[in-house]
Amino acid sequence: MPPTNQRNRSWAPLWPAYAAAGFVGLFCAVVLVLAAVNTVAEGAWPEGDGWIALGSVGLRILTIALALASVRPWGRRLPGWLVLGGLWGSAAAQFVYPALELIVKVLILAGVPIALHKGISNMSATGWFNFAAAWVVFGIPAVLFGLAAVSYQRRSAASPRFAWLGVLGGSAALLLIGVLIG
Repeated sequence: MPPTNQRNRSWAPLWPAYAAAGFVGLFCAVVLVLAAVNTVAEGAWPEGDGWIALGSVGLRILTIALALASVRPWGRRLPGWLVLGGLWGSAAAQFVYPALELIVKVLILAGVPIALHKGISNMSATGWFNFAAAWVVFGIPAVLFGLAAVSYQRRSAASPRFAWLGVLGGSAALLLIGVLIG
């Protein structure tokens, strides 16, 4: 049996992927339970934002699979470029929204007139609560996926160019989703 510090060191790079999968999995479970409770309470299928939330769960389940593919033996069957690009894309897609909201709020606080008529420019207590929630729901997983991507990149032979392609692809996907639901 190897000394404890060697065993911990070999496992240490894997924790961000498991943490990302667990954190996002918890989010998905909460959304699905709330959707089920709301459906039973109202006696009807979700509408509008409800479908957006359920679609978000579907996409996030894919990110859970990517995180686990980076650390589980079955993930070795996938091309390294797909896993690396997917991890970086997941990190970028989840980081862009709260980062943009931070920029908008800082600009508003600095006196720059911004009238987006969207949630990210809401400066009320509700807007600040939603801002904090965005960092919990998207920012924390973004950091975890970024750490998982760095760890995977160090452990695999995948080319770093797929990291950049993943960031661009994830950002573009978020922009497309925003346009579609905006």
